[in-house]
Amino acid sequence: MKRWSPVRRALLTVSAALLALVTSTTTAFAAPYHQVNGPEEYASAGQEKTVSAQCPEGEVPTGGGGYSTTVYFAVSRSFAIGSTWYWSGRNTHSTDSLKVSAFAICTRP
Repeated sequence: MKRWSPVRRALLTVSAALLALVTSTTTAFAAPYHQVNGPEEYASAGQEKTVSAQCPEGEVPTGGGGYSTTVYFAVSRSFAIGSTWYWSGRNTHSTDSLKVSAFAICTRP
């Protein structure tokens, strides 16, 4: 049977201790959260559009944002009011419509 050197044994012990610490710390402080996606909506060429995503009852958004099908959606605001996350902007394309939708990261307060 191969014998481990004192240095290898020490490294193995430290590695195991660090893994246990990181795992327990992450689990202890992790808040349950999930993403809620709002419906996709069309923004016509040149149109300003505000889309939203609403957290379930008893939850609040801790963050959020939105998606666009192209780079032509210029975002002007991204904010929460109550349990809803709003994402606003303008379709800067001169002829094409695009799809936009908001998302909220929700958790219990």
